[in-house]
Amino acid sequence: MAVEVYIVGHWCGSFEARLQAASAIRIKVCLVGPAEPTPEELQKRDIFGAHYDEGRITRILDDAPACEVLSQHSISRYRELEKLSGINFYEPVGCLFTGPRNDKFIRACIASSAVYKVPLVKMEGNEETFKRRYPYLKLESDEVALLDDAVGGHISPRNLVAAQKRVAHLQGCHIIESVVCGMETQSDGIHVVETESKGEIKAKRLLIATGGFVNLKNMSVLKPLVVKRLKETVVLFKLPEDEVQRLSSMPSMISVRDNNNGAYILPPIKYPDGQYYLKFGKLRAQEDDDELKTLEELREWYLSDGDSEIETYIQFIIDLIPGLNFNSLSRRTCVTCNTPSGLPYIDRVSPTVTVAVAGNGKGAKFSDEVGRIAAHFSLTGKWDSELSQGLFEATYQ
Repeated sequence: MAVEVYIVGHWCGSFEARLQAASAIRIKVCLVGPAEPTPEELQKRDIFGAHYDEGRITRILDDAPACEVLSQHSISRYRELEKLSGINFYEPVGCLFTGPRNDKFIRACIASSAVYKVPLVKMEGNEETFKRRYPYLKLESDEVALLDDAVGGHISPRNLVAAQKRVAHLQGCHIIESVVCGMETQSDGIHVVETESKGEIKAKRLLIATGGFVNLKNMSVLKPLVVKRLKETVVLFKLPEDEVQRLSSMPSMISVRDNNNGAYILPPIKYPDGQYYLKFGKLRAQEDDDELKTLEELREWYLSDGDSEIETYIQFIIDLIPGLNFNSLSRRTCVTCNTPSGLPYIDRVSPTVTVAVAGNGKGAKFSDEVGRIAAHFSLTGKWDSELSQGLFEATYQ
């Protein structure tokens, strides 16, 4: 297959959704990445996707201004993407930020709410209102609550990717479900991409969006990037029906404690098995022990039960939601791909090779805008964002 632009990526929010420019000038585009594996296929895999899940927090407010801009543009297009694809993935149930009054994350959210015109309900001094609205939550005496009741909420990363792929297909993008084994460039400048099951693909341009698996396959077209792949473990509480009803008004939550430690918590969400789960994960500083450096280490982590020590963190959730009733709990693993700047890399490696990787744990919510910028940059060589291009320059080992 000969194409003008070839996009390789499995990361949640790959860059197939925003290719109107390619369609308008009749450029042939294909997307290559493996489909979500069945349980039987899972053990044979060494490439995984972060989007095999039903819950990610989405919000504009952040402690990084550039992430707020990316998120604002992405969220503004969620409904359009749902309408075009016919796939729903966005639930604006609100996002509640809690933490000590003088915590830097809380202060950053307050400061940003005015800048980005995000209505923020400050519940400090409104304890009775808070108790009426969220009778199942308990805060410490020195904690405040801030509610983004406008655009905050949660998305299904699985459905988001499905929606992006469907829109891309409707615009003429060829979807190829396979794993890339390697890439090289011929003397005539044509890139040759080898896949596990679909043979060779030749392309004039490449957009590489491989998330945490960057640097781990034979890609001579891309020098190794400076990234850290960090282990992430989440806990899923399986809830009985009466608990789902009790927590039915629950928003997504980010609850910080001292030194930015804390948790993100998603409200009860229905999973493919028909059951409802409340999901949480830790917020904490990066630790060297959490780094995954090889493909085999990533594979072993994805196939493991994760960090058992996270279960000691359950008391945090019990304190926050007293009387939480659950049938069972399970752990799941994920990997975040992180850069020194805390922002994604969106950069041209050469006039015909562009890279867009590293969500720094926030990739799901702002992926559509990252994709729009990356696709436009790949096709035209022009930077199309109010954010400085220099913020997203790639750093190489």
